Amino acid sequence: MKKIVLINPWIYDFTAYDLWARPVGLLYLASIIKDYIENKEIHFIDCLDRFSEDIRKKLKFPASKEDGRGKFYKERIKKPEIFSDIPRFYSRYGITEDMFIEKLLNIGKADLYLVTSTMTYWYPGVHRAIEIIKKLFPESHVWLGGIYPSLLYDFANNNSKADLVFKGRAENSILPLLKELGFKVKEIPVFKNIDELPYPDYSIQSKHPYLPFMTSIGCPYRCPYCATKILSPRFFQRNVKNLFNELSYYKEVYSIEHIVFYDDALLVNKKRRLLPLLSELKKNSIKFSFHTPNGIHVKEIDRETAEALFESNFKTLRLSLEIGVEELTEKLAPKLKLKDFEKAIVNLVDAGFERKQLETYILFGHPLQKAKDIWESFKFVSQFEVPVSFSYFSPIPGTEDYKELVKKGVLRKNEDPLIQNKIAFVYLKSNLKKEEIKEIKEAVNQYNTKVKS
Repeated sequence: MKKIVLINPWIYDFTAYDLWARPVGLLYLASIIKDYIENKEIHFIDCLDRFSEDIRKKLKFPASKEDGRGKFYKERIKKPEIFSDIPRFYSRYGITEDMFIEKLLNIGKADLYLVTSTMTYWYPGVHRAIEIIKKLFPESHVWLGGIYPSLLYDFANNNSKADLVFKGRAENSILPLLKELGFKVKEIPVFKNIDELPYPDYSIQSKHPYLPFMTSIGCPYRCPYCATKILSPRFFQRNVKNLFNELSYYKEVYSIEHIVFYDDALLVNKKRRLLPLLSELKKNSIKFSFHTPNGIHVKEIDRETAEALFESNFKTLRLSLEIGVEELTEKLAPKLKLKDFEKAIVNLVDAGFERKQLETYILFGHPLQKAKDIWESFKFVSQFEVPVSFSYFSPIPGTEDYKELVKKGVLRKNEDPLIQNKIAFVYLKSNLKKEEIKEIKEAVNQYNTKVKS
């Protein structure tokens, strides 16, 4: 019996909040392993789990809000030297190291540890997890995948100490590699798209009040600060029948109430995908509470769409505005016009949504922005009396903005990825002064308190 342990590592950062985050890619791999590998034992250690009984008992930490959002347990740690001038505390978010080690020892030595990752600048948590595994079980294999090595393969390959580093999606490469490692593989299918994959294996995680869900992969737009086109070059839209079957399965098997859309372009081609899905759910009396943390394209919110969203019980709508300054929208957010936002708010409110539900993302700290641009964006949104949420700019490797920053000398090509931290970039590399950052944030916090009440 061969043993595999899946690892979702810690977050090392100035701030972190669980806005329905799950390692979906890793859980897809868990399903593939479960379906196609014989004589195996699968375990899952989620360093960011807020729902397991042992975490709640040992850390005496409340799990979440009713819909699944909540604070991570955190422990303050020493800031890396590169962050010394930033007036913020730095922490490790998730379970304690002792708890992680205890879980590893309870499982015992495994043949393979699969470690996932997300933000490039969260690599310290990834590397620390691998370091601990290697120290406890030096003869075991450790493989690393996820967003971080996909964007920074050379850095991850040279610094993570993983035995194998994946670049890009691993669904079609995992089984041949496992076979080489001595695992007994039933067959090696070729998955052409997400519709051909088995559903993510949510049974191996703690019971959550929500499940992530994707109706598409990628995005047709090419915003200069976004890495979606790098990670998913092709915009793939799923079949409505498959979407309906998957949600029906989640309702039946997990009795789940909250569904969180992970799409980057949920409303694009809405009449082909989302609206027919919502109609089919209604026809079959299958009800969920829906949430959109990634932000939705406001130009797609016509009256019909707004009414469909309201009638289908969308509880959390995050709207993507990014820039509320006309002269900057063409460069940074050509996918919308300010009038699109105005129409979207009218349609959503007329459909029945409360304004406090319509939280709006504003880009914060982009190299082209000055303090006056952020104030102007805030002023534009505030006239509609909806909450504001800052989308902090992070220079993501491979994006047009990142290349431009390297070209101008603002960033060095092989600079420590920690500088890509959204808080670090805003304080150390943006056009904003510390006092301006503080003033804007205080004003927005006061405004949000008012409109949310």
